[in-house]
Amino acid sequence: MKYMNNIKLGLLAAIFACAGTVLTSCEDDITINAVDTGKLDTVDGVYGYVKSAAGARELTPISLFGDRAGTGHLYFELSKVAEKDITVTFKVDAAALEAYNTTHGTSYTMYPVDKLSLANGGTVTIKAGEKKSSGVELTINAGGSIGGTFAVAVSATANDGVEISANNQTYVYLVKPLAAIPDSKKGDVRTFCFVEVNNESILNCGEYTMKGSNKPFFDVVSIFAANINVDSETGRAHIFCNDQVSFLLKNADQIIRPLQAKGIKVNMTILGNHDESGMSSLSKEAAEDFAKELKAYADIYGLDGFDFDDEYSNYSENPSPGFEERSSANYCRLIYECRKIMPDKLLGIYEYLLYDAPNGSVEGKSAGELVDYMCYGTYQRYAKGREENFAGLPKSKYGPYSLKINNEYNGGWSGFNQETIQDLKDAGYGLQVFYNPEPRTFSYDHYFTAVSKVLYNDEVEWTGKYYNRTDFTSIQGTKLAYESYLGEWAATSSNSLYIYIDEDNNPRWWDWSGSQKFNVRIEEKEAGKSYYIYGWGTYPEITEKYPLVAEYDAVKGYISIYPQVIHEGDAADPETWEVHWGTYAGSGANCYWRAYPQYANYAIEGSINLDGSFGLVGVGNRWGLDPYHEVDGTLVVPHMDVKYHITENYTLVKN
Repeated sequence: MKYMNNIKLGLLAAIFACAGTVLTSCEDDITINAVDTGKLDTVDGVYGYVKSAAGARELTPISLFGDRAGTGHLYFELSKVAEKDITVTFKVDAAALEAYNTTHGTSYTMYPVDKLSLANGGTVTIKAGEKKSSGVELTINAGGSIGGTFAVAVSATANDGVEISANNQTYVYLVKPLAAIPDSKKGDVRTFCFVEVNNESILNCGEYTMKGSNKPFFDVVSIFAANINVDSETGRAHIFCNDQVSFLLKNADQIIRPLQAKGIKVNMTILGNHDESGMSSLSKEAAEDFAKELKAYADIYGLDGFDFDDEYSNYSENPSPGFEERSSANYCRLIYECRKIMPDKLLGIYEYLLYDAPNGSVEGKSAGELVDYMCYGTYQRYAKGREENFAGLPKSKYGPYSLKINNEYNGGWSGFNQETIQDLKDAGYGLQVFYNPEPRTFSYDHYFTAVSKVLYNDEVEWTGKYYNRTDFTSIQGTKLAYESYLGEWAATSSNSLYIYIDEDNNPRWWDWSGSQKFNVRIEEKEAGKSYYIYGWGTYPEITEKYPLVAEYDAVKGYISIYPQVIHEGDAADPETWEVHWGTYAGSGANCYWRAYPQYANYAIEGSINLDGSFGLVGVGNRWGLDPYHEVDGTLVVPHMDVKYHITENYTLVKN
C-alpha cells in the first residue's frame, strides 16, 4: 500500500522502544501505518519528513524485555530528489513530545533521556540523486519502570533549503518496559509451531500448558508468513506483509506479547512470493541490506527471530542487478548476514528438497553453525539422517518429523506414530514441528499429550479457550473428555435413503432424501473407556432395548462405534441382534437393505467440537449402521416398514 504524504520537516518525532530497529521499506509493503492526513501541511519547494521503517504507525508500542536494550531506526525522506548532498541531524527531543501532548491532549512521559543515544550523533546524509537518507539507530537502554508506558520523541533538521514546518509535527512511538521472557525449556527437544495467520490466531498456541511444570507446550511459534518481494520502485528485495500479517504486527501488544509473557518465542516466517527475489538469489550487498530490514522488523515489533521458507520464488536465469542465480551458497550468505547483525535472534530453516536450504559455509561459518534449527517440511514423514546433507548441522538442531495437524489430516492423526517421537528423542534430535493447527475446529490436548509424554514425561492441558483470528479476548470452548459425551443428544444425519412407490404401486429402489433426526442417550459403560448408546438410527425400538457399545480413545479424545453384536439370543429373546454397515441392493420390487459384515473393521468416529456439538463420520455416501438378525441364513433388518434408512454422517447436539 503506497502513499506519499508530504509532511513538513519541523519537529517530526519518533518513539522507539524495546526490540529494535525500524525497516526502511515498510511503508510500501505493510498496511499498518495510518497517517493522520488532517495534520499535514503542504508547502512549495523541497521539504522533508521523518519516517519510521517497518511500517510502524504513530504510537506503535515497542517493548523492552528485562534488562535488554532496544533499538529504533529512523530515516529522512525528501519530497524531491536531492540535487546535492544534504545533511540531516536527528535529536532526542523532549520539547517535541511536550508539543505533541499539548496538541493531542495526551500526557506521555518521556523515557529517561540518559538511557537514550543516537548513532553517529544522529547525523545522516541524503546523497545527491536520492530522496532517502540512510537509517539512524536510536539505542534505548533498560531503565524505565516495568509495566509503565513512556515515549521517545526524535526530531530532525536538514540543511540546504529543506523547509521546516511551522506546525512542529511529531511522530511518536511508545516504549513499554516488560519483564524478561521466562524460560520455556522442558527438555532437550524444542516444540515449534507454524501458524497460518490468514486464518488463525497465534494466541491459541498459548492455551496449551504442561500439567506438571505449567510451562507452555510450545517453545516457538512462527507467524506464517510475510514475503520477500522486489520493490517495484527501488528494485531491491524487501518485506511484504499482507493484511493479516499487518493486523498482527499492528496489534503486537495484544497478540505477540501475551505469548512471550508465557515464555513462548514468536518468530516471523519469510516466504517467497512469485518474483525473482528469494533467500537463494540475493547478492552479498542485497543480503546485507535485507538482513538490516529484517532486524528492523524484529526490533520494532519485538520478534524473537525469523524462519525462512524458500518456496514460491520465481528465480530468474538472467537475474536483475542485486540478484544472482539461485544457490544454497547465496542462502547461506543471507543467514550469515542475519546472524552477524542479529546474534541474539532465532534463525530457523524450513526445507524439503535439500537445495531449498542454506548449505556450505561463509567466512568460516558453516550453515549448521549459523542456524538455530532446521526442519524437514514433508509432513507425516520421518526423515532420520537427513541432517547429514547440511554442512555442520547436528541432530540437536534438526527436526526430522513435521506434523500437519489440520482438517486435511483429520486433526493431525494421519501418519502419526508415537514410536517415531520416541525414536526422534532417543536419536538426539532437537526439534518437533507442528504445522497449521485449526484450534477452532480441533481440540489438540490429547494429541499433544501423546507427544509430551514421550518428550517430557508430562501431560498437556488445554484451558478450553480459543481465539478467532482478529479477537483479543478468548471464547470458552468445550474440552474433549470422557464425561463430555454423556447425556441425551439430538442427532441429525447428513442424509438418508428412502423407498418410493411408483404409479403401479410397486416399491422402487432407494435414493437420497434429506437429513433425518433422532434422539440418543449416551451412558457410562466402563468409566473412561466405553459407553452405551441407546436409540441409535433407523430402528430405535431395537437399539433402545439393546444399546450399541461405543469406545472412547483417551489419546485422541474420539468416540468410535464399530459393527457389533448387541444382543445374544436368550430365553427372554431368542433372536441374536447384530449391527452392521448396510446400503440398498436390488431394484424395483426386489430392492432391500443389505448387510455388509465384511466391513466390520470400519467405524463411525468423531469428537466433540469446541461449541459443544460433536460430529460422527461414517463410511460415506449411502451407507448406514443398522441392526440385523438372521433369517434363513441371511442377515436382514427388523422390518422394511420404514420410509427412511438413516445414512452417512451425523451431527449431535446436547438436549
